Parts: sequence; C-alpha cells; structure tokens
Amino acid sequence: MNDSVTESTILVDEDILSLPVITHKQKIVLLLISTFGTAARMIGRMFVEMYAVVIGSSKTAISLITSIRNLITLAFQSSFGRISDFLGRKLLILIGLFGGGISLALFPFIRNQWVLVVGVFFFSLCFAIYNPSFTALIGDLTKKENRAGLFSLLTLVGSLASFIGLLSVGELSNLVQPHLTTYNYLDFTSMGSILLSVTKFSSGLESNFLSLFQHNQYSMVLYLAACLFVVTGIISFLLTDPPTEKLTERTVLSFTPVRENKRFRRFVIVGSIMGFVMSLGWPIFPFVRVNYATAQENTWIWATFSVVMMLTLLITRPFIDKMKRKWALYIGRCLMFIIPINLALTAMYLPTWWFMAIGAGISGFGNSFYFVAESSYALDCAPEKEKGTYTGLFYFFLGFSTFFGSLISGLLADLVENYIGEYMTIIIFLWIIAGARFLAAFGFLFLKEPMNKKNG
Repeated sequence: MNDSVTESTILVDEDILSLPVITHKQKIVLLLISTFGTAARMIGRMFVEMYAVVIGSSKTAISLITSIRNLITLAFQSSFGRISDFLGRKLLILIGLFGGGISLALFPFIRNQWVLVVGVFFFSLCFAIYNPSFTALIGDLTKKENRAGLFSLLTLVGSLASFIGLLSVGELSNLVQPHLTTYNYLDFTSMGSILLSVTKFSSGLESNFLSLFQHNQYSMVLYLAACLFVVTGIISFLLTDPPTEKLTERTVLSFTPVRENKRFRRFVIVGSIMGFVMSLGWPIFPFVRVNYATAQENTWIWATFSVVMMLTLLITRPFIDKMKRKWALYIGRCLMFIIPINLALTAMYLPTWWFMAIGAGISGFGNSFYFVAESSYALDCAPEKEKGTYTGLFYFFLGFSTFFGSLISGLLADLVENYIGEYMTIIIFLWIIAGARFLAAFGFLFLKEPMNKKNG
C-alpha cells in the first residue's frame, strides 16, 4: 500500500486510513481523539511541574512528582495494555480520559507539595489506563507497512492541536488580573518560596504577590487542560472495538516477550537507559522555565515545540515508513542533549523566553522522529494478539528507569545546593545532563530492525 502523501489536507489521508477495518466514522473519531487528547496531555504534563514550582515545592518534591508520574504513567501501562487485550480498548480509554480530566481539575485547589504528589499519582494512573489502550487500538487497525505513517498522521494532528491549544490557554491565562485574587497577605506567605530572578523582584511583598498571581495563571491553564480531557472522553464514546483475536490468559503482567524476543529485549534495555538519562533533567528544568518566563510565555515556548513537530511530521511523512526505526530513534534522542544546554545558557547569559523557545523547537524536531518510531518499534515486535502487552511492557521498564533517574536527580540537587547554592547547582546539573544524554543516544544504533516473530 502506498503511504505517501497525496492530499493537501492534514486531516484526511485516504492512503493511510483506507484499511478495510477502518470505517469513515472511525477515521474521524481517531483524528478527533488525537486532536483534543494530545493537546490535553501535553498541556497537563508540562504545566503540572511548573505549577509545583509556583506553590513553592522543593527539588525533592518535584523529583517525586516527575518520578511518580513516570512510574505510574509508564510502568502500569503493561498491566492495563494486557487488560485491554482481553477486555477491549474502548472501556479503558473512557476510564482514563474522564479520570484524568477530573483529577487535573482538582490540582489548582492543592497548595501543599506533598498533597500534589498524591494528586499526580491518580492523574498518572488515569493516563496509564488510557495510553496503551489507544496505542493498541491503532495497532489493531494497521499493518506494519503503514503503521508508522498512521502514527505520524495522528501525531501531526495532535501537534497542530497542541499548538493552537497552548496559544489559546496562554491568552486566557493572561486575562487573570491581580484584582481577581481573593487571598490575604497571610495566605501569601503560606504558599512557600519560589525561585525568582533578582532582576525582577527584590522585596518579600512583591515576591509573595507574584507567587499568588502566578498561582491563578497556572490554575487557569490546568482547568482548561482538564476540560480538553473531558471533551476527548465524550468523543471516545463513538469508538468501536475492532474485531481482533483476544487473549484468553487473564494474567495482567507477562515478561515472556522480554525473555523470548531478543530484538524487543534490546529495545527495552536501550530505551530504559535513555529514559533514565532523560529523566535526570526533569526536576531541574521547571525552575529555569518558571524563573525566566511567565505562564503565557511558557505556552509560547511549548507552542514552538508543537509547531516545529507538526512541520517536521508533515515533511517526513512521505518517507517515515521507509526509514529504519533505529535511525529515527537515534535522531530523535540524540538532539535532546541540546535542551539542558539551552536552559543553562538561558540562566547564564540569555534570560529570555524566546531563547528557551529555540530549544523547544529543537526538541520538537527530535521528538517528531522519536514518538513515531518508539510506538511503531514496539508494535512491530509484537504478535497479533499481544500488541497491548508489548506496548505496555516497554513502558513498564521505561517507567521504573525514569522513576529512579528523576528521583536521584532531585535528591542530589537538594543535597548539593546546601554547599554551592541553588544557582550553581542548577547550572552544573544542566551541563552534566547534556553530556549524559548525548552519550546515551548512541545505544539506539545497536538495535536491529524489529520482527514480529516469537523469537525475533
């Protein structure tokens, strides 16, 4: 089947979505779910960490937030992916989306860093229910020859939606005015300290006022993301589980694919090492982004990420299915060493949002390759009736590796900060993380192209 782009529109692609098992209704539903769901997931994921900084969370607390988020979001996908293999995809997709929307809507009421950690646990659990089920649904509707192309199309539409959504929520958050706040000065001080640039504010009163003002702005962003989750859930009622071979074995976790499939096992090992290295920066990055950019400017930064990803996907779609998976994975992750360098230079020499947007654009370019190849590689390795199992199992190991990476980074940062101060700690960590990311990416070059035979 020809997977090249023949239509000018990005919303309908008959070459990719014309498989006999996909009806016209399913085409529209898949695109709409990708549109609203990707925007909701990206906004919620990115801004929860920055919200944690706004309420005065320590690096240890933020490391727990990112660690637990990734552990639950990724590690539990194996179990829920396997559950979807014998219960069907639609039910779990609905539970995950509505649960995610409700939990995210409650975050603005949380002003304690440890309570927020608990809230992130439940939000991440909902995503762990939804994501492997939706990914496996795509696997049900595709073949190896056109799978990456479909993921590319859906990611492309999702990137466009994220771009529009980020700009929209940024403008709406900017409508929050100081006179709309209802807290008194005692409430200000209870919200804790926040990393502030000395070039912006110097007095404690101004710092407390800014903390409150930022709280309201970031709360608005989280509310809007929660609404997008609910909208995606409503659309998902239109889904229909495709007729596929179901699992009869009711175990929710199986490590057999890792033991018996050599290619998949190597992919799990390399991906987990890369995930560990990537997660080292997650407790550190939000402090730079909140310090040198407002809530609205952060939406512009991530909108840059989305538009670059969108354009890259649009350009690469004609040949993404012909490209070796390992090269797409390598390109996608090799460029990620630039992100901590960009943030280090921001804090040292160029404290502006637009310079961080350049780094976000590079990240969008790299991730456009990686996101498509990651899901495709796992599905390509899987037998027909275990797509959810393979997808979930990869994320199971990735979840544990990112959990430990983020947690170790946050704990070490708080420890080192006691000796050299916060600013130097952040700078040194950013440069170390950049080097580690660059070296870890070479592991993808040792992968072999996936095969879906049992002992591939």
